[in-house]
Amino acid sequence: MKRHATLVALLIALTTSVLADERYVLQYDAPATDNLLVKSKGRSKGLGYIQTALPLGNGRLGAMFSGGIDTEHLLINDITLWMNAKRGMDEVSQSGTRQVTQEDFETVRKTYREGKYGTKPDSMESMSTKYLSSTEPLGNYAPFSDVLISTGHDPASIRDYRRSLDSRTGLGSVSYSIGKGTFSREFFCSHPHDVVVARFTAENATLDLTVTASTKHKMAQVAASGNRITLSGKAEMVQNDVEFMQIVHIDAEDANVAHHPDGTITISGAHDVCIYLAGYSDYLAEYPNFNGRDYRGDCETAISQATRLGYDSLKKSHVDDVSALVNRCSLELDFDTSGLTTDKLVAAGGSLELENLYFHYARYLQLSCSRNAPVPSNLQGLWNADLKPAWNCDYHTDINVQMNYWMVDPANLSESFRPFVEWTKVLAQSGQHTARETFGINQGWSAGLNGNVFGFTAQNVHGRRNQQAGHWLAQNLFDHYAFTQDRGYLEEIYPVLKGAAEFFVEYLAPWKDGTLVVYPTWSPENSYLVKQHGKLNKQAYGASWDQQLVLNLFTDCIEASTLLQRDETFRKTLQEIIPRLCPQKIGQHGQLQEWPEDRDNPKDTHRHISHLIALHPGRDISPLTTKELHDAALVTMRHRGDESTGWSTGWKTCFWSRLHNGDRAHNIYKFLTSKRAYPNLFDFHPPFQIDGNFGGAAGVCEMLMQSHLRSVNADAETIEQAAFVAYKNSPNDPKTFAPVVPNESLANAPYIVHLLPALPTAWPNGRVRGLRARGGFEVDMQWKDGKLNSAKIRTNKGGVFRLYAENRLSGNITLEKGQTYSWPEQVQR
Repeated sequence: MKRHATLVALLIALTTSVLADERYVLQYDAPATDNLLVKSKGRSKGLGYIQTALPLGNGRLGAMFSGGIDTEHLLINDITLWMNAKRGMDEVSQSGTRQVTQEDFETVRKTYREGKYGTKPDSMESMSTKYLSSTEPLGNYAPFSDVLISTGHDPASIRDYRRSLDSRTGLGSVSYSIGKGTFSREFFCSHPHDVVVARFTAENATLDLTVTASTKHKMAQVAASGNRITLSGKAEMVQNDVEFMQIVHIDAEDANVAHHPDGTITISGAHDVCIYLAGYSDYLAEYPNFNGRDYRGDCETAISQATRLGYDSLKKSHVDDVSALVNRCSLELDFDTSGLTTDKLVAAGGSLELENLYFHYARYLQLSCSRNAPVPSNLQGLWNADLKPAWNCDYHTDINVQMNYWMVDPANLSESFRPFVEWTKVLAQSGQHTARETFGINQGWSAGLNGNVFGFTAQNVHGRRNQQAGHWLAQNLFDHYAFTQDRGYLEEIYPVLKGAAEFFVEYLAPWKDGTLVVYPTWSPENSYLVKQHGKLNKQAYGASWDQQLVLNLFTDCIEASTLLQRDETFRKTLQEIIPRLCPQKIGQHGQLQEWPEDRDNPKDTHRHISHLIALHPGRDISPLTTKELHDAALVTMRHRGDESTGWSTGWKTCFWSRLHNGDRAHNIYKFLTSKRAYPNLFDFHPPFQIDGNFGGAAGVCEMLMQSHLRSVNADAETIEQAAFVAYKNSPNDPKTFAPVVPNESLANAPYIVHLLPALPTAWPNGRVRGLRARGGFEVDMQWKDGKLNSAKIRTNKGGVFRLYAENRLSGNITLEKGQTYSWPEQVQR
């Protein structure tokens, strides 16, 4: 291995590349804060490693690097490594479900009908906890390992320090000088070859390194032999521990390499050191065992392949792979780069430069933490340092895991959606046991608030928590089809959609006025009648979010069954139920009601605004088609205010975009990027939640383009006359809006592609390339002085759409495969 001669040229090329595209690069003039040695238990607080180190990932395997001068700290994660749960039980037990008799379930429902509020022993919450809530452990996501590379360098002696991460290539780098010597590092996490790779180089100097590997898990062994460190461990479970293994291979042919009894390896007199790391758990996403991967064999295979190919080949494959996906979509706002490091850019209070970088970084994070893995990104994406992480670092189904995937399709990263699909298919398998054993429903599946990687679908341990989530998970599934128009994918997910709908067909029950409502339920995670019954009074019936999502689910199932030409009888059942669903209502303050009764408090600024799901991520409230509901949504948004947690701020960006208020959306996005961002741009929700990053990027897409409305009247010249409307005003009550039964022709109705629906005045000039629209289209746009200047819409599948631009609706536009439509009107091959 003789790379020393080309090192200078490589460094110059890398530096030139970074400087030419610094609007895509996170950069710093100091190392991350590394609290590994001073804090080893519990959660990290304040600005620690997880908030300042820089992330790498290939969807399953992840790493963060600190850029420490005397010690480089690599945090390693595997998305499948969990602990403190159970696996390998029988099919029913593995779901975590509570086995409930029909009499007990009816006892719970009776407390709802009788209005037993609060937390007394006979209350809705207490009875739900007593009879429905699971007593099985959920567990938590766990860290994998820590790899430390000690350099012996004195931080006080260095100059020209630089640490960076290029969001276009997934390459991390560190460089500094000591005396006449220049020291550089480069890091990446390869998807093609499933390894973490690091390279340490020295120019006019030599490297003396010590490499150690450890894990926070108690059951572990570390051994060094030759130029390898092998770590084997177990993540402790309540039943059936998860085994894992890691190999660190060191390639330093021009140096002295020695292994030691304590499991460390030392390298001395080196100019060029390459470190390859592979790690796997024994997890397989097969219900109910979740065990069986040949993790040892996979470790050996990955390391052998990586070392055989060598650093340069691995790097080229990695860069080609990442850049091909990242470069599909780009945002170019009009600004002059400041030259500030990223942490200083955040501290400066917001700028177009930061907003542009944040969007590209979110796409990089999405690609890094969700891709070809058996489970989706969790509350922290992929990166976690704690054995007891906040909120278990789990899957919250009352918005968080869904928000993780809102930006995937519009931002042109459809490959990142596959882990969500695979996980939801497991939930559908497990959830049929929860549906039957807890709720007495023999058709379909059910899932509660918290999920793990072991098929947990049971009710949360607290009765006030979310009771159902299948309808919201199904919404993500069908929306992915809307973007891709992949008929094979629709065939795959149809049983999951149908199963979610089948559950609600039987779960819905009549309320006081005879309409069908979901109960038990809640409106995540809000309280009502607080003065009378306390802040934990959350259990409810017919919450608006449930009713909106059930309509959305039934409509999607009708469309899917029509397209696939199956289940006509079930389709008719759904069509018959829809008019019986509890309607949406406008309350005494002019707000969209959160519950069937008018209980909204205008002073309530709760972070969840779940009763606006029909606005976003749904498609059934729009300023263009449902004026009264739009106005009511505006009142609700004004009541809730702008500032909140990171993920809530991301959602509000989407809400205001759908309300076509670009300036309000931008103000919130600016707040998110500057006041809700850590120095490494991770979302500020102590210690960290990644959904804010993804929700904010989704909001950018919504500001620039929307495609959720459908044209059901090809002859209509206005969007009000053309678009399908899911709620219509009741003839007997102007403040009540009843669900509409979709005609089966909706299945083939073209989507309306709306360009620049919420362009903020702060972005007067710019361009975007590669946004995805529903219907299978891809869109490029350029705008100047706040007006659309040009646009191109293309398709690789062929299809029909209508264009809404500059307040004008086009007729149907048909594109054949490979054709492009240019605005102003022109079709090109």
